[in-house]
Amino acid sequence: MEFYKYSGSGNDFIFIDNRKEQWRIKPKMIESWCKRREGIGADGVILIGSSEKYDFEMRIFNSDGSEAEMCGNGARCSVHFAYYHLKMKESKHFTFETMNGVYEGEVVEADEVRVKMTELYDVNAINISDLSGKRAMYLNTGVPHAVVQVSSVEDVRIKSIGSAIRNDVRFSDGTNVDFFEVIDPENKTIKLRVYERGVEDETLCCGTGVMATAVACAKFFNWSGMINVYAKGGFLKAIVDKEFKELYFQGEVKMLFKGEIAPA
Repeated sequence: MEFYKYSGSGNDFIFIDNRKEQWRIKPKMIESWCKRREGIGADGVILIGSSEKYDFEMRIFNSDGSEAEMCGNGARCSVHFAYYHLKMKESKHFTFETMNGVYEGEVVEADEVRVKMTELYDVNAINISDLSGKRAMYLNTGVPHAVVQVSSVEDVRIKSIGSAIRNDVRFSDGTNVDFFEVIDPENKTIKLRVYERGVEDETLCCGTGVMATAVACAKFFNWSGMINVYAKGGFLKAIVDKEFKELYFQGEVKMLFKGEIAPA
């Protein structure tokens, strides 16, 4: 079985073309492939399937084998994969479906992809004000996020604190946890670290986390337009309008290598 290894600002994935539905992927296979020292190594596995209405279907699986509703970096990588390697069409603009919704994305430069984030709901549906001495907000941008403002992201014990919040009883299905620090309010610039549900550790970048944090900052500080985000995996851009109807996530995508692996 042929696979492609991708990185979206440090958030890495194993891509498999499954448009003919010839591969039956099991959770144990995904766990094995994602192991850093014994497998290919990745934060998750993405299957690209066919769609009756749209250009393709994206299914994203976490490294523990569980299926996720959506992944922003995975979506950006999927658009790059569809355009450059599957060569689905000449246009650089794609519409695709996920478990929960329909998304649009386009290749804006050689290795830079922008995705329109169409899901935003459950804003402040759960009160998490006790999680920060500054500001905190719960919301869902395709998957659930607890956004927590801190004085310094570098000082956060992210694995222990992130795990504790992720497993807090108030989140029935768990949550991702985003710790952010404002480093330049005039230029709407933040630093971000994310503890990701399903990976159960810090990841270098999380697209839905970038978007969730950008929306939270827009609400906290009345920001709109371009919000600059420095994650562990690099620099990203989030675009938020005042009505929260035009939400975009943009950044670098890299195809690292391709190879073959036994399907079982």
